[in-house]
Amino acid sequence: MTGLRIAVRAAVALALAGTLVMACGADGGGSRTLTWSMWADGGEEQQVWHELADRVSREDPRITIKLETSSFNDYFAKLGTRFQSGNAPCIVSMQALRTTGYTQGMLPLDDLIDKNKFDVTDFDKSIMEGLSADGKQYALPYDVGPVILTYNKDMFRNAGVSEPKPGWTLAEFESVARKLTGGRTYGFAAGPQDVWMFPMVLTKTGAQPTDGAGNLRLTTPAMTKGVQWYADLAARKKVAPRLPGVDPAFVEKQFLSGHVAMGTSGPWALLNLKNQAGFSVGLATIPAGPDGSRTYSSGSGFGISKSCPDPERAFKAITLMTAKNQLEWLGEVGRAYPSRESAQHAWYENARLAGARQVLEAANATAIPLRTTKNWERVNELFNRYGVNLFSGASSAKQVLEQVQREAGQD
Repeated sequence: MTGLRIAVRAAVALALAGTLVMACGADGGGSRTLTWSMWADGGEEQQVWHELADRVSREDPRITIKLETSSFNDYFAKLGTRFQSGNAPCIVSMQALRTTGYTQGMLPLDDLIDKNKFDVTDFDKSIMEGLSADGKQYALPYDVGPVILTYNKDMFRNAGVSEPKPGWTLAEFESVARKLTGGRTYGFAAGPQDVWMFPMVLTKTGAQPTDGAGNLRLTTPAMTKGVQWYADLAARKKVAPRLPGVDPAFVEKQFLSGHVAMGTSGPWALLNLKNQAGFSVGLATIPAGPDGSRTYSSGSGFGISKSCPDPERAFKAITLMTAKNQLEWLGEVGRAYPSRESAQHAWYENARLAGARQVLEAANATAIPLRTTKNWERVNELFNRYGVNLFSGASSAKQVLEQVQREAGQD
């Protein structure tokens, strides 16, 4: 890893030394600078993305990628405005859950895929579908993966509690959460964020937040029951820490603090878990409800903005960014469970987590895509706002779900 760190530091220094351009600019010798915007919630993540840009430029010297990063939530909060103002980056990073809400500023890739005879058959079909909308492909994926549970192996061992196995039940989950709660420690981290909350609701009652056709469907009895159960882990059963205020990163921060035994996560988070957690991390499937363990899959990829003046070169760049060798590298460093099936071995070979393959294969077997609405960013913002009262017990799930449904339905 020494060579990687040197290359990463060099890339970071170059990025900080120059001014981030907001559009594609021509360089000498036939090269063109492509601006790429990406989320990164820490220095380690930033270094990985800088290195990926550098690796692509080394592979094709005609392509220079200028990277700009922001936190995940800031990235999507500003992306729509950037599309409207015409100053969006050439290369746009996109999460599957949010694709339908940003297609107005993104270039469909289907013609470029056909024109360049680019083979997409190695990509996981579920994430290709997740990064499409209205029958059009808007991004090429770099990662995919099911939502799973991560747990603090040290807390389990110190408390003499058996570690979870694939197939464990919600009853076992709640029993373990109670045993690991006491003093300043909690059994689980719960929060109103989509990718963390809805898999637990799905496994509890089978409820999904949309009808599959892009319509919000939050007020069904099954959804109300599931969300109330989930929020009560903090509000009533007190096996999860109380949500102090609007904090989209609450679940991740609580788990990494070392004071919470379990939290929802995904294989894409391995880099942060390995580098930031001061304890041994284990993986488990979402606990099984009445219909078995159920979860959602998600992932992200790279697309092209409509304002990019050189979409051909941008397409070449994103094909290199999602090439097998690059995804193997992202799997090796723990930043992605590769979207290419031929590259997924790299994640397992370098995860060094006992039972990881068994857990992910079991989760993948039941995972389904999380269908969202065109205004999903608004839905998330409302859940974060009203979730504070929901997770404190001041509001019921019925009240909050009706409020979010009503307000989001007006957009």
